[in-house]
Amino acid sequence: MSYLVQFVSEFHSIIGHTYTIIAGFVAIGIPLSIQFSAQYSDKHDNALLSTRLTRGKYVNPKSILSLSFLYMALSLYYLTFASSKYSFLSISSTHLDILKFSLPALFTVLICFTFYFYWRLFKKITVKSSLQIQSYLQLDVKQKSKTNLFVKLLKSQLAHLNRRFPWLTKYLESLITEAPIQKQASADIDSINAGLELLIYNIEKRSWNLEFEALLNQFDATIYSCYFGYGYELKHKIELSETDLFVIKTYWHTLSRLIKHARKNEDIPMSFHTQRLISAVLRRIIYHPRRDLITPDGHFSENSSKINWAQDIYELARWQNYQTSEGIDLILECEWFSNMFYSPDNIDLKKCVEGIYKLHKLAIDIFDIIVSSKPNTAIKFVKNISRAVSHGQEQQYYAYYPTDEGNKWLLNYWQDFNNITFCAESINELVEKIDSLSNGEAFKQYKNSLTSKPLNKQSLESALSVIRLDEILEHIHLKLVKRMGWNISARLAYYERWNEFYDCLYWKQPKEANALHLGETLLVHSATELADLIFHEYQHIESHWPFYGRHAIKVYAFRAFLFQLYFFAEQDEKPSLMYNSGSFDDIPIQISIIESLLEQEEYISNVRLWDKATTEVCENLRNSIEALNVRKARLTKTQKINDANWQSTQDFLEHSWATTFELEKIMDVRYVNAVERNRCKALKYKVPRSELITDKDDHFYVSSMNRQIEQSFFDQLYNKCIDTAEQRAFELQEQDHALYFAPLKTLQKLGFKRSGLMYWKSSSYRNVLALCFDRTQVLVDCTKTKLSITKNLCSNTSSPLFISLEDKNEDKNEDKVQVNAEIYFELEWLEEGAILSYKQNH
Repeated sequence: MSYLVQFVSEFHSIIGHTYTIIAGFVAIGIPLSIQFSAQYSDKHDNALLSTRLTRGKYVNPKSILSLSFLYMALSLYYLTFASSKYSFLSISSTHLDILKFSLPALFTVLICFTFYFYWRLFKKITVKSSLQIQSYLQLDVKQKSKTNLFVKLLKSQLAHLNRRFPWLTKYLESLITEAPIQKQASADIDSINAGLELLIYNIEKRSWNLEFEALLNQFDATIYSCYFGYGYELKHKIELSETDLFVIKTYWHTLSRLIKHARKNEDIPMSFHTQRLISAVLRRIIYHPRRDLITPDGHFSENSSKINWAQDIYELARWQNYQTSEGIDLILECEWFSNMFYSPDNIDLKKCVEGIYKLHKLAIDIFDIIVSSKPNTAIKFVKNISRAVSHGQEQQYYAYYPTDEGNKWLLNYWQDFNNITFCAESINELVEKIDSLSNGEAFKQYKNSLTSKPLNKQSLESALSVIRLDEILEHIHLKLVKRMGWNISARLAYYERWNEFYDCLYWKQPKEANALHLGETLLVHSATELADLIFHEYQHIESHWPFYGRHAIKVYAFRAFLFQLYFFAEQDEKPSLMYNSGSFDDIPIQISIIESLLEQEEYISNVRLWDKATTEVCENLRNSIEALNVRKARLTKTQKINDANWQSTQDFLEHSWATTFELEKIMDVRYVNAVERNRCKALKYKVPRSELITDKDDHFYVSSMNRQIEQSFFDQLYNKCIDTAEQRAFELQEQDHALYFAPLKTLQKLGFKRSGLMYWKSSSYRNVLALCFDRTQVLVDCTKTKLSITKNLCSNTSSPLFISLEDKNEDKNEDKVQVNAEIYFELEWLEEGAILSYKQNH
């Protein structure tokens, strides 16, 4: 202790020497170390490494410089003002003792900090690259393994603990089984970025090995557990911050860079591994319940924190397409698509369908690259997509049969639910129908008795559990794949890649194979399947936008379809009549499809040297059209009138009358229950039976029928007025409130102009409604007359039209039916001179 006191008391004598030490270790050494760190950073092409090498929580260049400045300031103060030899101030002994002890202590701390700084810098520079990367990426393997070991040990002892401390056992079980995996409160972006940059640098300067592969796998597992979770319930609890999104995006771009590096250096193991890693990340993004936080809404977005996966994958495919050397191009060949076909059990159906729809569009865009530049890769594309869908299934029937009588309304719900076609176009209807069970809308719609009651919690869970969302999504995915099939077929036809198209078709079932290869494929494998596909996709094909330049897809799609029919015939599949079944409504579409196929006969016959068996294909198509026309004629005469169509026709005709009948605006028109004396046979109209036996209700003929009804009614009303009119000359007055019948020239002379199909109006005679009749002029004073019309009490709208259908089809030879309509009315005049007639001499 005495030596320490002596050292402190004599420390002022070596202060000058300490300045030399500080000048060497701090003033020169610290800038040199920073310069060395910068050179190390430049070597690894990563500016973040310089700060990572010199940065510390307490020991860093700032703290060392601050301590140096403080020491020099205090020591100069001591030498100048506080020591007895130089002092001219009166300073207390306590103040002097504190200063004496603080200077050596401060110098000691400064030297320790400086030594530790240099030692840490040397350790970080000389540490093994893999450990350095592991540290930057925050992959604490030892801590993780210890935790797992502790959990395993704890689980093994639970049974023994349960005998004596059951309450403690229950608590420990909840900690082990229910504690969710927690991600770090805030990821060190700079550290992770530096680690990934260092990983890229080492892989580029050295070779791909198991050590770097393990690091990449470990970081991938960390990303998965922290941001995507091990289960659906966990993923819903994760809220992604801007920092989290940046980490995910940095990892995504790292994989992209590694893929390009592996391709340039023809590193096959690395190419396989990195491309499959990025496809795994893509799958996690597509099925993430908060995908909207990770990916932008549109195809292009200014949001730099989100991953525009469609654009990035497409650009990678284009980049691989431009490479001239041989390599592993899994992105271009769409091997990643197989990862997307199998979804988790519990998903957000609508969001997943939106993501899958974008995936299919991306795959088709990539195939455009293939078919235009690398047609030999087309068969790899078809194989990869086909392997992904090999376990596709048909639409399942879902139902939960309740035992409670109050829940029997569910039977009607399941019937309507299963009548929905599971496809991308009906996804909104499907999701609304599923949600209606939870929000009570299903009960409101389907409750059928006073004993009906809403589902309790247990019944609701049972009903929702039978709806397998993953199966529904898989079926929708399969339909979209089949749509992709004809889409890529059309592109093969557009670029005239017929040899490649033939190889793709031949791959599924080679002619010489002695085994039948089962499973779904991207392309159809029989003429029957092709006919069904064209029929179900016909509206989509017809309404499809031009897909390349100004070329419509329909022509090339039907070229591809006919090419496939020729192929199937060449593979010993005997041609049969197309579309020998279906409803009456289907026949026009079926005929249109076959006619579109026949339009490509000459072209497809010349694209290659076909086998003789293919000559029967188009002859069979022509026979199919004849058979469809015969079936259409037979159904036209034998099929019953569609009740819904006929009712719709009546409703439409009544509505048309109500909207065009303008006499009510100027005359007192009353609709009564009594049957009036004047019977007007307003309509006898022949309608093709084909228009009324179909499910469609175009009603293009209703406007003609309504015009005939109005014309017949006003003809009879005109004759009624002639019979009762007072014959004398008259002139139309501007203040008249009247119905006016007159010849065309008279109306034009008075300034009347046509308004609609029947009526004439004039701005000078605002309260006059005129009709064109080439005979005697008639003027009906509407203030002195009243029109009564009988209501049809059987009509839904109490219309005055009594509509009936006359179907003379006992001998089955009539292809038309007659629509009849009658009106019952009575015109009364309240005063003399209410109706005037005048026949003008020409």
